[in-house]
Amino acid sequence: MVAQDEERLGWQEMEQGQLENAEVHFRRALELDPYRADALNGLGQVYLSWGDFEQAQELFQMAIAQAQEDLPHHQRHTSWEDVNIRPYLRGLYHLAVTLFRQGLWDEACEPLEELVAWDTEAIGQDGYYLLGMLQLRANRPTEAVECFQQSLSRYPEAFYSVGLAHFLQGQLTDARQAWADALAVIPDLSLFITNYPALLPFPLWQSDDETFVRTSRYVDDMVDLWTPEAKEELGRCMKA
Repeated sequence: MVAQDEERLGWQEMEQGQLENAEVHFRRALELDPYRADALNGLGQVYLSWGDFEQAQELFQMAIAQAQEDLPHHQRHTSWEDVNIRPYLRGLYHLAVTLFRQGLWDEACEPLEELVAWDTEAIGQDGYYLLGMLQLRANRPTEAVECFQQSLSRYPEAFYSVGLAHFLQGQLTDARQAWADALAVIPDLSLFITNYPALLPFPLWQSDDETFVRTSRYVDDMVDLWTPEAKEELGRCMKA
């Protein structure tokens, strides 16, 4: 079996949540081709899922370094549609996620800024969403709003974060408008935000519902940034 086939089986096992089997296939792919960037990405995602951030970070950095050799340096902004840059974009995004999970906000911004320089759609929207969270944590709400707005079509829960960023700047009218939009597209999330920590969503693995998964992830990543005053104002919008 060739490296590409082993890598494909690894991604299939990942999609089914079979991390141990995925690890075996990705390692076999790398035994056959040690320079295969997406096999490194896949193995990194396995370790990221296991919470082994140090190992995941090393693998993503190796994947990025290897993928750079196939980049079309004469032409940037080729986007996700160019298969030659997909391993590079995957590596950048998941490296940023790994750094984010470790609380390394500033370090995580650099790969995301590189990511969105290549792709503003597809995985680029994932990058903008994560970059918005980092900007808000770095007390840069104006920049956070710009990033979140780039991700709204893929991440409707970002309306809540847009409203929060406006609220933290004293822009109450803009905050209320954003929260009205949020309540229109993903209303259940407001209950968890306003009642946290008394009300918590179940862990992600206990639900296949996409909206509920988004709710759980948002609570994990963002709810600690919500001040009591912001929660109170969101509560007023819920009653309006």
